[in-house]
Amino acid sequence: MHLSARLQTAQPRLRLKPIIFFGACFAVLIEASYFNREPHRALYGGLAATLAIAMIVQYRREAALVRNALSATALVTSYRVVGKFAPHFGKGVPVFKYEFVAFDQMTYSGETGWGAGGLSKGSHIAVLYDPENPKRNHPLHGFAFYSFVG
Repeated sequence: MHLSARLQTAQPRLRLKPIIFFGACFAVLIEASYFNREPHRALYGGLAATLAIAMIVQYRREAALVRNALSATALVTSYRVVGKFAPHFGKGVPVFKYEFVAFDQMTYSGETGWGAGGLSKGSHIAVLYDPENPKRNHPLHGFAFYSFVG
């Protein structure tokens, strides 16, 4: 299968664009916090702290998976669009569920909206998972801070 051969040779590379983007957003929020008066100062400071925490947590999750991961080919079991009629979401946010068989021959599942473009039920996707806890998994093309070349 073409997908499994690509999985074997995929090498992770840190993506600088998301880091620069989130760093710039953080800087703008800090600046807005500094130059505004209460209660806006607290609001922008809180948003900056929330952004920083969320990005650090996401980066650490991805880095842990990249360091210790095994790869598998997953099957998309369902695909739906949520928020289609909510304001500011446009056409909605695609969410898909997938299943894969890990090295222990058990079937595990996951759900994500990252990198869902062009997928449908029955599609095959590449997944990285933690061999010690295969419930911690993520699609290869859904990483925010890493890309895979190979």
